[in-house]
Amino acid sequence: MKVDGKIGIGQAIMTMMLTIGITNHVTVIPLLLSEAKRDSWLSVLGAAIPFLGWACMLAFINTRIDQQSLSHWLKRTSGKFVSYLILIPILLSLYLMALVHLIDTQTWTTVNYLPLTPEWMTAFILIAICIIASLGGIGPLGMTSAILLPIVAMLGFFVAFGNVPKKDYSLMLPVFQHGVTPILHGMIYAGGGFAELVLLLLLQHHVRKPLRLVHFVTMIIITVILTLSPLTGAISEFGPIESSRQRFPAFEQWRLLTIGKDIENMEFFAIFQWLSGSFIRISLCLLLMAEILEVRTRKARALVLLVLGGSMIAITSLPFSDMAFVGFLTDVYYPLYLIVVVVVTLAVAGLALRKRSREGNADHDA
Repeated sequence: MKVDGKIGIGQAIMTMMLTIGITNHVTVIPLLLSEAKRDSWLSVLGAAIPFLGWACMLAFINTRIDQQSLSHWLKRTSGKFVSYLILIPILLSLYLMALVHLIDTQTWTTVNYLPLTPEWMTAFILIAICIIASLGGIGPLGMTSAILLPIVAMLGFFVAFGNVPKKDYSLMLPVFQHGVTPILHGMIYAGGGFAELVLLLLLQHHVRKPLRLVHFVTMIIITVILTLSPLTGAISEFGPIESSRQRFPAFEQWRLLTIGKDIENMEFFAIFQWLSGSFIRISLCLLLMAEILEVRTRKARALVLLVLGGSMIAITSLPFSDMAFVGFLTDVYYPLYLIVVVVVTLAVAGLALRKRSREGNADHDA
């Protein structure tokens, strides 16, 4: 095993699967079911089509960056002002990605298995562990993902196939009962989940070998599967109406799982799945934020991470209801996040095209 501070392509993909998979399992599915209900699975397939093209755009940008960090490449090719216009929205997006999932984890933990534990304590412990992991760098984080993901995936297959006798896929039909509008609205939330693939562009300079188009397209396909599996499971097990009322449909599927007549209550496996994804997701966001802020010394990095983590804990301690939080995700966070990521991607692609055309003109003049 090489010790060079970088990770392999396989580790990068596994890190992304845990990072994106947890939000598509946990945060996106309730919004999809609430908006599109029975047709929510069509929203996922519909959103996947344009995002396959978007993945090709990311792959093109990746070839132009040539394994430099995105922030360094932007400053070198377009100057500080333009780079800040692009990097500040990315920085805010990373912060909100970590914060939103921290709040979701805090709520789920309190509701399901630690009702008497102060919520700020849950957030504090998780953030403290993630800060320590971020200080360790991408290498240990990639190795941890390589260890955790196979277990998380096996547990996912376990609950999916274990509940097959309780599934009725006829509940997914008929489609278009309420027209196309709910499906189009649901595509916003599915697209918000797919848009998190932009993290792979922020991560690519940590990967030993260059990422190719096949890797970006593969990640889109994997994200579609990670979203469709628990989504169709929820509809086929609980029906479109009941599943749309559930706060955490993927977790509720664990409550149905039994082995024979004597073994049940296996939802503690879901705790391992959830916390594995939460740990990798928040740690990666903190690491990337520190990189964008160009914190160079370990002491300064620790201070910045403490400030970022402390502010997240403070925000989670504010007196807002879970209903208000879900409303924020529905009306503000995902629509705005989708717009920001698409606009930023188009801007970076424009800069990459301009750089390519300049190089072509220079070669022609020579």
